[in-house]
Amino acid sequence: MKGSDPHHNHGQGHLALVHTESHLSVEAAPYVRNPSPAEAAAEAAIPETEAEKGISHASDEDVKELESAQFVEPGWEGWLNVVGSVAINMICYGMTQSFGVFQQYYEKELLPGESAMAISWVGAINSALCPMLGCISGPLFDSGYLKHLLVAGGGLYVLGLMMASISNEYYQILLAHGICVGIGMGTMFSPSVATLSHHFARSRHRNLVFGFQACGSAVAGIYLPIMLNYMMPAIGFGWTMRVLGFMVLVFTTIGFFSLSTTVPPRKKLAILSPEVYRNRPYSVFLTGACFASLAIYSPFTFGVTYATSRGVPLGIANYAPAISNGVSIIGRIVPLILARRTGPLNVLMVCAVMSGVSQMFWTLSTSTAGILTYLGMYGMVSGGYGASLNPSAASFAPHVNQAGLYLGMCFFTTSWSWLAGAPIIATLIDHYPSYLPASLFGGCVLITGAAFIILSRFMRAKQVGSPWV
Repeated sequence: MKGSDPHHNHGQGHLALVHTESHLSVEAAPYVRNPSPAEAAAEAAIPETEAEKGISHASDEDVKELESAQFVEPGWEGWLNVVGSVAINMICYGMTQSFGVFQQYYEKELLPGESAMAISWVGAINSALCPMLGCISGPLFDSGYLKHLLVAGGGLYVLGLMMASISNEYYQILLAHGICVGIGMGTMFSPSVATLSHHFARSRHRNLVFGFQACGSAVAGIYLPIMLNYMMPAIGFGWTMRVLGFMVLVFTTIGFFSLSTTVPPRKKLAILSPEVYRNRPYSVFLTGACFASLAIYSPFTFGVTYATSRGVPLGIANYAPAISNGVSIIGRIVPLILARRTGPLNVLMVCAVMSGVSQMFWTLSTSTAGILTYLGMYGMVSGGYGASLNPSAASFAPHVNQAGLYLGMCFFTTSWSWLAGAPIIATLIDHYPSYLPASLFGGCVLITGAAFIILSRFMRAKQVGSPWV
């Protein structure tokens, strides 16, 4: 790319530090070494410029310097951080992806008088608040409030589950399980993801650790449905929710002591910063992600109800989320191994297309074996989408200390789709129990989202001068 660097007068060492995030895909060209505390502090003191608003330029000499730099791994502290990030994801998206069990239980047992659409709002609010609050928790993380966010989020999460354990009315479940738990998730999730960019920004394993992090929800999506199916009949709904509350407390504690940062806090707190939308490839990327978020996990959310509608015994149907999440581990790891060479955006667009095509064929599976096989296959391709979304969003950040902002704005923007998606699908199912309109709607919005993601990929490749984005 042509152009001059606005920080050129700060020396070559600083140039390498500034442009690594904005111009190189993982292993398309090496990352420079991790900054020393003095270098990082110097970077933090530099006023914000066009680069921090999502517009970055580099000379040919700068790019050549970066290409000759070496990978440096973060050490045990970085890998300990991965453990904490996985633990937080287990209790955030691991819980939302297991909501199919709650959907079935609330419809048939606890709240039999409520429609599928009304109950789906509980899961939809969970799924929406988890990313939506990233617009607040992400920038607060960038400003140095990581531990405060973990304490506040964990406390609200546990409180919501404990209140849900004594609830027996719809509005009580909505407030406790939907809103309170969702706020707790949203307070913790975005910071736990952003810490990975701090430790692995210049590591050859950067995309791979995002895959490990994404596997947290898949692993939780295996044991949570099994655990819920066993505990609810054995000890009742109330004690099941209390056990979940204690489990969340343990996992939050692990995250508190494992997660850390390496970059000095930003002095400027940018909450809901519209400046990131000036980065046109990023804006197109967000448009695609919003379409995809309307339906990407519909077969997970309604997998149990679909299976029972086709005559699958409830005892088997309740394991549908576990099967989907279990197989999705493959989809979360293998594509991001490829992304080390190709870049996360290239992987994301392929997984988005495959997810859209697959969802259109959802209703062709009618037997028990066919339904479980379909859920396993869909879990694989949708898992690749979920795993590559976060590193793709973070790759647009021109500075390491803006990873939280770019992730947070991505989470916030797509959260409105998470909020609307499940109720739309549930309404289609209520009116058309064949599930075919829901299947076609989900497939169409996913393919539309994939088209925007493909466009953003070409725009980003042109922006950075490399196809490996």
